[in-house]
Amino acid sequence: MSQKKDVREKGSAGLRLELDSLKIEYQNLFDRSNKLDNKVYITITFCGFLFVFITGLFSGISQLTSMGGGIKGAMTVVYILTCVAVMVSYVYLLVYFMRLLQPERIVRMDPEILKAAGLDALEERAALERLIGLYRETVDEDLVKLKIRCDEFTKGLRFVVPTVILAFVAYAMQLAVQVI
Repeated sequence: MSQKKDVREKGSAGLRLELDSLKIEYQNLFDRSNKLDNKVYITITFCGFLFVFITGLFSGISQLTSMGGGIKGAMTVVYILTCVAVMVSYVYLLVYFMRLLQPERIVRMDPEILKAAGLDALEERAALERLIGLYRETVDEDLVKLKIRCDEFTKGLRFVVPTVILAFVAYAMQLAVQVI
């Protein structure tokens, strides 16, 4: 009889360890989601600095006196088209990252879920097993959502660099048009 009790206690201890690790993973999930949100905020702040740079590009358009002919005319047209491309790219970038900040439905282990599971009517081992199952479902579903958001964030970062490069090309074109 003592052996069966030891086996049950060891099984319960294993279940408690599993439950504790799932609780930790559940908390880490929210921490990672918050960190991702912070990274998106930082990127949007960077976009604000980029906006100041871009508005400087457009002020260069207002300083153009005449398009002229030949090389200066062609460079002026390319400069204006590059400025338009930078602005379109910037707006797309801003909308893309703002979309990542839209509210995401994350499943939480609230009291209603626990009440609906009927844990109070189960024996301790069965209650632990059911609670572990609930945490697994919750964590698995939310991890999938978080992975998708992280992948989207990474894709968006890949678009920041070309936008910045395009802005510097437009700035170089602005300087070239002013010199000629």
